[in-house]
Amino acid sequence: MSDIPDEDWRPAPEPQNELERLIRQAAEDPSLQGRMFRLLMKSDLSIYVPYHPELLGEFTRTTDEGFTWTTYSDEEGPFAAVFTSGAAASYELRNLRKSGAEKPLICTLPADVLMAFLNNGRTTVRVMAAGGGTIRLKPKAVASLVAGEFTGERPIHEEGREKQSVTLYPVPDKKVPMKMRQAIRVFCARRRVPIGVYVFHQVDEQTGEVPGNDLRVILWLRHEDPVFYSDFCLMAQKLCPAHMEFYCAAVTSDDEQAVAFLQNQIPLWPLTKVE
Repeated sequence: MSDIPDEDWRPAPEPQNELERLIRQAAEDPSLQGRMFRLLMKSDLSIYVPYHPELLGEFTRTTDEGFTWTTYSDEEGPFAAVFTSGAAASYELRNLRKSGAEKPLICTLPADVLMAFLNNGRTTVRVMAAGGGTIRLKPKAVASLVAGEFTGERPIHEEGREKQSVTLYPVPDKKVPMKMRQAIRVFCARRRVPIGVYVFHQVDEQTGEVPGNDLRVILWLRHEDPVFYSDFCLMAQKLCPAHMEFYCAAVTSDDEQAVAFLQNQIPLWPLTKVE
């Protein structure tokens, strides 16, 4: 009997790099999501492609030429399997062999190139890391990632975007979901970018009533900071209850009308004493 263990007995690999460790941490701490996505987009990622002998070795291909990747399905539907290390991609091949699926090739590309290929409006991406960390990105999320919305590379105020006028009703801090409330305060205390953070519901313009099914956050920033804004939105969105809509906007002190309005409100952060 051979002393060499069968491949199926190999233990699952531990996280191989900083990104894989961060994916596991971000699952527990949403404030790390922005940093995670920035590191993801600077990494090399692997994807399964159908086996063809001519694809062995290194070759060059542009996004205009495209390429075919292998699609799989789980209980949530079809997805492209993307891996954050060679160890993660190789280990998952074991499950494919057990299922009887044809063994694919592993193709490795810079993340920005691979995500540009996958950003076709139809593909859900499941990013899998050694150590069990997973990120699932639906087509709209893939587009947002490529556009820089998750990494802070997109401006807070884009030219041509119209401002909407709405009536806002202040939400008392005790009415903000506890986990969200605490996370916002810790996040802002650590980074000290905003002057204040304010939470509102939108008033129904037709009835004058407040449905209370949304959370609209306004960040009063010391200066425009797309990275902070992106990281804050990712964290707060993750902690917003599923039954509520989440919106976030940012203003700076040169917006006199907005500042005059906020100065008459009680911020969620920093904490203030009310006499």
